[in-house]
This record gives sequence, structure tokens and C-alpha cells, in this order.
Amino acid sequence: MRIRADNPSPMTLDGTNTYVLLSADDSGALLIDPGPELAAHREAFLTEIGARELRAIVLTHQHADHSEMLGSIDDWAPEVPVHAVLERFARHTEPVVHGQEITFGDAPEDVVEVVATPGHTSDSISLIHGATLYSGDTVLGRGTTVVTHPEGSIRDYLDSIEALRRLVDTGRVEVIEPAHGPTIENPAEVLAHYAAHRAERIEQVRDALEAGARTPEEVRDAVYHDVPDDVRGAALQIVKAQLDYLGRL
Repeated sequence: MRIRADNPSPMTLDGTNTYVLLSADDSGALLIDPGPELAAHREAFLTEIGARELRAIVLTHQHADHSEMLGSIDDWAPEVPVHAVLERFARHTEPVVHGQEITFGDAPEDVVEVVATPGHTSDSISLIHGATLYSGDTVLGRGTTVVTHPEGSIRDYLDSIEALRRLVDTGRVEVIEPAHGPTIENPAEVLAHYAAHRAERIEQVRDALEAGARTPEEVRDAVYHDVPDDVRGAALQIVKAQLDYLGRL
């Protein structure tokens, strides 16, 4: 079940998607990305969980639109383990690692597998449940994601996209549920576009440098000259990540 927070913005699209997975016997639940600290959003996902036992919470990465709700967790899930890469978010359990399985029921299908997908941030993870990938901000339902700086890495991001493409090619992933935007039912096509788009942007940054751009702001104005004012800050982050990847920051 997808519950969308009422926090729309140029960076969050229509809002942050929180997901509730239910165990096969309908007695347990797992929560992915509790989201921003909004009372109505908390009420919405707790209503979906209902009388079921919330057995695990998983955080796909550190950004506040995914993690802020954890600030009030003592009020709504005081004993529930929080699985996250960063120790400051992990709770009642060790930080998660790539390949780890998190169970939320007794049936074989009541498990999610952690896939390390750093790039957007260093702590970004995705989750596989059945043939569905919950991608956090690594892949968005609309547009392309920001590689933040200094939290993220272009090199890591490119590696993560290639890893996800292999999962799709081998049939492990058939559908992607992103943290922002709608379901992706054509993951091979979308991931190919992500890889090509990022390579194209890197070449555009090289061209801007060769044309005389010297500062990150000058590169941004050359490469992302057509972006709206409200995402110019995000474009500057991407440029800094690209310059770092090229060894020019």
C-alpha cells in the first residue's frame, strides 16, 4: 500500500511515498520511509497498518522528507526496529548492509532484501520484495534524480544504476515503486534512460569546462541554463558532484 505525504515540491514531486507491506497471514506489517513529520501522514499510514503488528521500519536514506517522522517514533512505534545504513537512524538493531534480509512475517515471502544503491546519497538503499524494487530516491517515477553533493557520488550512482539494470535483465526486478512519483512498469527502459542521461550531462559539463567555465556556478549556468529558479540550487549540487567525478572540483 502506498501512502503519499502532502509535501509536494520541485524536489519531492507530488510528495513522498511511504509504503506498507503486509505479511501473508495479514498479521504483520513493514513500513518503508515514514516520511515527513506531518500528523495527517502519520495517521494515514497507521490507519493502513491497523491492528496488525508493525514489525520493521526501513529507511531508504537520510533526507528529511523520508526520515523526519522518526523524530516522533517514541509516540507511535517505540519498540519497532528501524533499519537504516546510518547508525544515527538505526534503532533496536544494527545498521543494515547490502544483501541483508529483513523479515516481517513467517511465510517465505514475508521478507525484503536490502540492495545498496549509493549515489543520490552515500547511504541510499533499495529493497526487493518479490519482483518489486522499492527504490527510494535512486529512481523516481517521473524525471531523473539529483545526485547530491557532498552526500552523494556520481561514480557510485552510475554503478548503482548498472546494478539495478542487471537485476532487471535477470528477471529479479519487474516493477519499481519509487519514493516520489508513480509506479514504473518499464524499468529496463527507464534505467537505460537514466544511464544515458547521466552520461550526456557529464559530457555537457566537459564541454562547458573546455569552453571556459571555471566555477560550479558558471558550469551550472551553461549546462542547466533552462531549469526553473526553484531547482537552481539542486542543479548546483549536481554540477558539484559531476565536477568531483571529473576531478575538477
